[in-house]
Amino acid sequence: MDAIETKKALALLASRLTTLSGILDKAESAAGAETLDDLAAARLAEDMHPLAWQVSAVCTQAQQFLDWCHGGEQPNVVGPIERWNAARGVLADTLAKISAAEAEGIVASAEKRITIAQMGVYVDLKAERYLDDWILPNLYFHLSIAYAVLRMKGAPLGKAEFMQHIVGDFRPIPAEVRA
Repeated sequence: MDAIETKKALALLASRLTTLSGILDKAESAAGAETLDDLAAARLAEDMHPLAWQVSAVCTQAQQFLDWCHGGEQPNVVGPIERWNAARGVLADTLAKISAAEAEGIVASAEKRITIAQMGVYVDLKAERYLDDWILPNLYFHLSIAYAVLRMKGAPLGKAEFMQHIVGDFRPIPAEVRA
């Protein structure tokens, strides 16, 4: 992965974490009777992890990409985040790390080995596949679950909040084209 591709990947990760932050902002302002820690403990289904863990999982994907770019490794484990403020803190910290990496101009290496020790397997991926087939699907899955939990709990979220990274690009269709 060259410098331009790494820069694009970091910008994409930053924008999706910013989307998550906006979703959490909107949920905070509409929290109502439930405390924020009650929201942090909410689950979409009984056998799924709670909202705070989902936020941590989104951040873990971004952090794994950063660690790989820096030549390090992070275990494929999500931190045990349970409270609202802790989830917000890890999100802010991860966004700051992405910003620092963008300023630093880091470059991702060409290959990545993912080891899932508990399953006794590993996979070697080229840089693009690591981002496209591992990091981003995992990030979007947990981002979607966080969004769904908050919707289930009554947060006034719509597709515009989930797609806020592109909302600013919409332009009105000129009247002469609409006719």
